[in-house]
Amino acid sequence: MAWFLLSLSSIGFVCIFIWASMPAHIQSLQNIVAKIFNVIRSPGISDHWKEKVLPCYSLQLFLKSILIFGLLILSFSPFIVFSVYSLFTDGRFIELVSSVKGIAVSTMIAALFGFIVSRTSKGDYGSGSKLLHHLVLGNNFVGETLFDVERLLFSPDIRSEKSHLFVAGLARAGTTVLMRTLYENGKFTSLTYRDMPFILAPNLWRKIAGFSRQDTEMQERAHGDGLKIDYDSPEALEEVFWRTFCGSDYIKKNGLIPMTADNEILDKFKAFVGLILNNTPDNCYLSKNNNNILRLDSIARAFPNALIIVPFRDPLQQAFSLLNQHKKFLKKHSDDPFAKKYMTWLAHHEFGADHRPFLFDGTNEDEKNTQDLSYWLTIWINTYSYLMNNLPPQAVFLSYENLCDKSELVWEKLSKQINLSPYTDKISFTKALHRINEPLPGDLLQKSNDIYKRLIVKSIGVI
Repeated sequence: MAWFLLSLSSIGFVCIFIWASMPAHIQSLQNIVAKIFNVIRSPGISDHWKEKVLPCYSLQLFLKSILIFGLLILSFSPFIVFSVYSLFTDGRFIELVSSVKGIAVSTMIAALFGFIVSRTSKGDYGSGSKLLHHLVLGNNFVGETLFDVERLLFSPDIRSEKSHLFVAGLARAGTTVLMRTLYENGKFTSLTYRDMPFILAPNLWRKIAGFSRQDTEMQERAHGDGLKIDYDSPEALEEVFWRTFCGSDYIKKNGLIPMTADNEILDKFKAFVGLILNNTPDNCYLSKNNNNILRLDSIARAFPNALIIVPFRDPLQQAFSLLNQHKKFLKKHSDDPFAKKYMTWLAHHEFGADHRPFLFDGTNEDEKNTQDLSYWLTIWINTYSYLMNNLPPQAVFLSYENLCDKSELVWEKLSKQINLSPYTDKISFTKALHRINEPLPGDLLQKSNDIYKRLIVKSIGVI
């Protein structure tokens, strides 16, 4: 009876949560908070006007908070009602619902029901789908619990001597194209869009969602760069692990800083990789995660035999591409607040409304103009200057220009290290060139060119 009531309560919670439009109310609360901060920080608004506006926003904040609190109580009312009922019976429901096992199962039931609802929603992210993402990715406790349940149910292959492959670098250097070409070799296993949003419980989610498996036609990804994706496309989803277990160590308000993972976190990461390989034990793990440049030494400690590839691109071309993507995602996030939240959950702060730059020396890049190409060129300089001085022995630089112009030679060099299939004409990389007319400071151009020349010399396929 206790398990039946737990299931009924979980489904009731989801129904009330959706009926009450809780995600919309939470987003509205966030918008009010953002307006308050914008008013306080704006130098163009007089103190007199701030004194008039802020009390109005504060009242809205208070009323919205009371409303959300009340709706949360209403959403949890099935649990409350059955708990009261349990007090007058055998008390087993209270014992179950307050246990780790009960919380985990309740979360999975609610998530599964939310998943079913999402299948009936229109668009890529209907109300049900958004609810599911909020529930699973928006709360670290849920993620940690799911990971613990996953480890209890499945035996991860945690052999640290395997030759896993990590692709990490500043965005817009061809990392996605490289990852997908490597993935098509068939020797690697990676997270795919089908694992969303249960990144930390991939095997459990595959079994639960298997009965309603859906396929979709290939469609262009949000970047608008011609790359097409479907549910089975590999993607940079690994960062959910790091954000869940040690996000406060490196995700700061104004940027992302380097971090060193302790042994406990590394043991969990090795288990996480092992769980991803559960169905393909003979394969090696393939990761494309730009944020890994913040923890290269930790990756190397976890997997001493791994190869870390750090792609780079002509500084002006890469900086210009970053600027274009930033503008594109600013508009997208303005039109669709959920898209912004989605990228924040994945800790993808490369560009867009929640852009947070890599801060290797503590410099607050947020104070600079992100609409200026110089800003992105400075990020390129800071990133690759840091990497040249902090690259572990297992890591190699890879010039995207060389990968495009000398594909066979570069592929041969990679094959010697990670046993790839032979090069064929089907393996091709296209070099896109942007026309750049924006004037830039001479010292930035000189510094970036000097770094680029040094990187070319160190790049695999050259040495």
